[in-house]
Amino acid sequence: MINSILTNPSIYNITQTTQVQVAVETGLKAVGRPGFILLDNSIDQNTKKYSATKEFLYQLTCIGLSLGVVIPIFKKGSFNIARKLFKDEPIFNVFKNSDEFNKFYNSAKENRVEKLREIYARKSSDYSDEDLQKHIHLAKGMIETTSIAGSVLGLSIMAPLISRPFIRPILSKVMPEKPQKSEPAKLDVQA
Repeated sequence: MINSILTNPSIYNITQTTQVQVAVETGLKAVGRPGFILLDNSIDQNTKKYSATKEFLYQLTCIGLSLGVVIPIFKKGSFNIARKLFKDEPIFNVFKNSDEFNKFYNSAKENRVEKLREIYARKSSDYSDEDLQKHIHLAKGMIETTSIAGSVLGLSIMAPLISRPFIRPILSKVMPEKPQKSEPAKLDVQA
């Protein structure tokens, strides 16, 4: 059963994008981290609940930010950035955006070069198969690179800044009792 899941072409295709990998990882963190905090018996109950809830809310923020802001902006922007960086590369002008390229990329698995030659039509004789393959790799690489940059920016910089102002108020309403800070033992100076 595991073998059939791992070798399933649909699963393979889904896991080939940075966006899906980040979403799956963040989703697992949203469940796993609070779960492991709750399983830790060396922490008192209030602290466990507070920490697990805070971690869950933070990971939800990350998922929302990733799916709602980072992926749409960087996915749409990838070809616009590429057009400025690679002005002489026709692949960024043939496809309007990364969605259109990804449809081509996923639908023409075995014969991408031939399909791209058909799309280029008038200019196809100007390029060798190796050139066309390089164009395909350049476009796919640009999409994945901007996705990685967006994920790093969104999850490493934006998520902590955005989550901080609203997680504490939510925690204070959901969990009115804050965990008690333990006082350090007082030093007996007369001993």
